[in-house]
Amino acid sequence: MHPDLEKLLSRGKIETTTAEQLEELTPGTFCEHKSWGAGKVADWDRLNLKVVVDFEDKPGHELGMKFAGISLTPIPDDSFLAQRLSSLEDLQALAKADPIALVKLALSSHNDRLYLDKLEELIKGRIVPEGKYKSWWESTKKKLRENNQFIVPAKRTEPLEMREEDFDPSEGLVQDFRDARDLKAKVKGVEAIIKDLAAFKEHQDRLVDLVDEVSDIAKKGVKLQYAPAVELLVIREELQSKLKGYEAPEEQITVADILADDESAIPGLFEDLSLTRLRQVLKSFPKAFPEDWVEKLLSMVPQSNLRSIGEIANFLNNEDQKAALIGYMENGLQQRSLSSDSLAWICRERKGLAESLFSPTLSLAVMSSLESDQLNDEGAVRSANRLRDLVADDKDLIPDLIDNANINTVRNFGARLLNSASFDELTRKSLMARIIKLVPEIQDLLMGREQEVEETLIVSEKSLAERKAAYDKLIKEEIPQNREDIKVARSYGDLRENFEYKSAKEYQRVLMKRQGDWEKDLKIAQPTDFSDPDTSKVSIGTIVQLEPSDGSGESLTYTVLGAWDSDPDQGVIAYLSERGNEILDKKIGEEVEFPLGDGETKHYKITKIDAYRS
Repeated sequence: MHPDLEKLLSRGKIETTTAEQLEELTPGTFCEHKSWGAGKVADWDRLNLKVVVDFEDKPGHELGMKFAGISLTPIPDDSFLAQRLSSLEDLQALAKADPIALVKLALSSHNDRLYLDKLEELIKGRIVPEGKYKSWWESTKKKLRENNQFIVPAKRTEPLEMREEDFDPSEGLVQDFRDARDLKAKVKGVEAIIKDLAAFKEHQDRLVDLVDEVSDIAKKGVKLQYAPAVELLVIREELQSKLKGYEAPEEQITVADILADDESAIPGLFEDLSLTRLRQVLKSFPKAFPEDWVEKLLSMVPQSNLRSIGEIANFLNNEDQKAALIGYMENGLQQRSLSSDSLAWICRERKGLAESLFSPTLSLAVMSSLESDQLNDEGAVRSANRLRDLVADDKDLIPDLIDNANINTVRNFGARLLNSASFDELTRKSLMARIIKLVPEIQDLLMGREQEVEETLIVSEKSLAERKAAYDKLIKEEIPQNREDIKVARSYGDLRENFEYKSAKEYQRVLMKRQGDWEKDLKIAQPTDFSDPDTSKVSIGTIVQLEPSDGSGESLTYTVLGAWDSDPDQGVIAYLSERGNEILDKKIGEEVEFPLGDGETKHYKITKIDAYRS
């Protein structure tokens, strides 16, 4: 035992346990405290029974010897924390020059295993500035993933690990594949193996075993994870192509087998795959459906998105099946059955594959599709949005559409565009400007629209607030809920006999009509408090008394208010109502005729007009 400790112990100044603990904390020893972090024992103050420690943020800090023995843990001189204390500038330089080495040092000081929060605690703020840590870590993480010695977690709740120095990279790659929890992760595992095939130079047998393993996993997982299972087989085929002398067994499951087994899942598959993998899947169609693969592929078009339709078209063209493609599209145009994405493909390929399909009448098909899809479910709306964006963003599309079109077609197209709910007001005007620039004769359409907008709707301030609240509820609650109802009803199957689906779709049309009407009304609504009305005649904001012209029957009193004000029990009528419109602008002494419930009419004379006081 250290002589100084023996003296303190013999004098009864410290206990045996404390002496044994301080034996490991002699001056010059690096240590760690849970709250104060890394430190270095500077001295023992035997007179005051203190241990002096130079912590990172507390140099010269004194602790009682008993407390120091309990709270301080000695750490090796070459540990990460010790180096952070003694060689901070060196670690900061290492973080810039070789971040992998820095992480490796941190891991080796923690049994080759660290959670990301702990790693961040070790580095952020001291070695890497706090504001730069996120970008530093993203860059470092990418490098770590490229180094097979490290196991980089997908989630922060899992640890970052380092393998032994002498580990076999090929073994690590295979193990990473096996440790992957789902099929998508396993696809990435195979991708990593293909990227680093050199590691298997002496171990091709491992790759052959892996091919068989991939086949089994995909076969078992296809029911629950269709797209990843297909993708796994696609990348397996890529791996097989790189194995020298390898011949696939006859019973090996293929992409074609999966396609033929469940045709209904194919459209969703197309949407999930990358372009490269999608092209590989398309090549399997002739094998999956040898008798009618062209028809099968074309049948996928209505359910496919724009990107997938483009790849289907290119594949058919490369396989000398362009005639079948064009025939399918021509028939769809005649039947008005093409999806928005199909129409968008024709527009995009108007100088390419779809040149023969592109004509002025396509403009009306585009507008019909946009109008129809606004009333459909969320998937159709996304499809319509792609067509809408193409119409709005492709500055040459409209000029190409109306080139050589007759005036009636252009006028029809312009009128429908002006009334389309698919575009906002600014976009509509911009698109109309493109049309008018080429066909000035339809300028009157835009003028008529502007005059229509200039109309106003007189409403009370109270009714305007109520209408705005109702509109907000319509947009934020009723329409979203209706979309959810449609989704649920669709899941019940067989839409032809599905009452819930038909009912929800019918209600959707009601909601969309209501939305359009309210938006138009709110745009032209002009609120008023009905002060100072013109009482020389019946006007908005007046109280009107009427007497039967023949002297028989009761008198009537009406308060004429805004377009959305109506309370028959209190005699309040809107100026646009049947009776409001009949008496408006009439003066005292003039007569009006009101219909009675039995088909008869009765004449009344206006006898008094007063101002309404709210």
